Amino acid sequence: MARSRHWSQRVHTAFSRSLLSVWAVKKAMLPLLLFLLAATLILAGGVSGAPAKQKQGCETPVYENGLDLVFGRAKSQAAADKIAQLAVTVGFKGVKTVQESCSVWKAVLRGLDSFSTAVGVQAEARTVRKFPTIECVTAQQTGQLQAIFGTLPTVGELSAVIARANSFGYVGLKTKRAPCGGYQAYVAGFSDKAQAFEFAQTASERTGLHVTVIKA
Repeated sequence: MARSRHWSQRVHTAFSRSLLSVWAVKKAMLPLLLFLLAATLILAGGVSGAPAKQKQGCETPVYENGLDLVFGRAKSQAAADKIAQLAVTVGFKGVKTVQESCSVWKAVLRGLDSFSTAVGVQAEARTVRKFPTIECVTAQQTGQLQAIFGTLPTVGELSAVIARANSFGYVGLKTKRAPCGGYQAYVAGFSDKAQAFEFAQTASERTGLHVTVIKA
């Protein structure tokens, strides 16, 4: 009988210790579980920890779409000027410093109108141990609504789009550089979005071209 009570006490003690161990593990894991729950809620809500890139008002104005060949960035204009001067020294005469934000300057070759041209210049730069990146440049918005009749790599290729539009009565199309290289044929002068979208839909149906509306 004594042996039975002794065994019962040992089982009770072991069970109590097990409960304490389980509670200790749960207590230790609680912060981790709360962290994982919070992370899940953040992901489910689509919230990102990275701040959105916004215009700060310090940037060098961009008046025309195209491509930049960026030779480097720096946190001061003087440092960016040195990067630009080194590029000029090895033959890239058009490289200059522009301000990207209130705290960042970059040395760029600006005004490239096609991706193939940019790649060619980039390859040439690598022969002198310079490794610029190709980046899209979009002109600052003026708020003008434009109906885009087509985007093609060269003006010559775009002329076929303009000719087709002309054959259906859409004359006076203008051309401009497209973001990331190439050229676009467009019509402007709309009073509001409704007018622009109605024009684009009718033009698409009549010409067979995919006419879209953008705010430039």
